[in-house]
Amino acid sequence: MAENLVDRYLHELKLDLGDLPRSRQNELVAEIREHIDIALAEESTRGEADVRNVLERLGDPADIAKEAHERMGIRPAKAGLRETAAVILLPIGGVVIPLFGWIAGLILLWSSPIWTTRDKYIGSLIIPGGLMLPLMYFLGSAGSEVCGTVSGPRGTISTCPDSSGLSDAIRLAIFALTVAAPIVTAIYLARRANTLSSG
Repeated sequence: MAENLVDRYLHELKLDLGDLPRSRQNELVAEIREHIDIALAEESTRGEADVRNVLERLGDPADIAKEAHERMGIRPAKAGLRETAAVILLPIGGVVIPLFGWIAGLILLWSSPIWTTRDKYIGSLIIPGGLMLPLMYFLGSAGSEVCGTVSGPRGTISTCPDSSGLSDAIRLAIFALTVAAPIVTAIYLARRANTLSSG
């Protein structure tokens, strides 16, 4: 598990260095791996907590990549049409063009040089399908009630049982959460694009 943390960290670093020459990428990743190995050798144990501490002291891979870009005189990429389209398509693309609109937003997100790997994972995992999912949930829950009548000794009673078994408050909370998550994540991505492209 500890070795997986190091591999994941170095993988993120390599992705964030993606626009540098391949030889420079490999050189920087090798330098950071050597630094990690030296730091871990100084630890009394080599457990997961020790690895996390070493990686935390090193800092975010995106910050290391940014420093490398500055040293090489490479200006950060600027947010443009691709990033704007991604921020729009991720939340609402699946509603406009079911599923394919969201997939197009996902492709734009991952092809952008602006966002860090962490930002891309957040954009991918928090809003799968964007607002398409709450829309489907709303339509599904609205159509899940099957009404009927039951005749008994006290007369005829009209029934509309809730087949989902969820109370109205819980269904409303789920709906609100699935609507809020894509919107909040799109705002987060827009702000990150602005910050990273201006920094």
